[in-house]
Amino acid sequence: MKFDMPSCGGCRTCELACSFHHTGEFIPTSSSLKVVEEKEGPGYDVILREEAGGGVHACDGCEGVDIPLCIEYCREMDDLYKILEEFKARKPEKPGVDPTLKRGNSHGRK
Repeated sequence: MKFDMPSCGGCRTCELACSFHHTGEFIPTSSSLKVVEEKEGPGYDVILREEAGGGVHACDGCEGVDIPLCIEYCREMDDLYKILEEFKARKPEKPGVDPTLKRGNSHGRK
């Protein structure tokens, strides 16, 4: 899903954080979040991948972590948080998964 983020400066720190969540390494090509330059207007577009494939992971909202890593390290965290919440609301739930359940922080961060 593609979202407009006029406040984004294009640093792509969110891509690095996302790739670390999925792989334990900083490999932005495996990130489920992509920052792409807008054709018109300020900021960038943010693409959140709904499905995995080709070495790219689907966005899982950093399941089990209190604050998703993309948001934790984004200087525009409030705007990115709104995008992630809209993504979750529009994305169909996996059968048999209770979206209210949370596990502990799996990244060792507090």
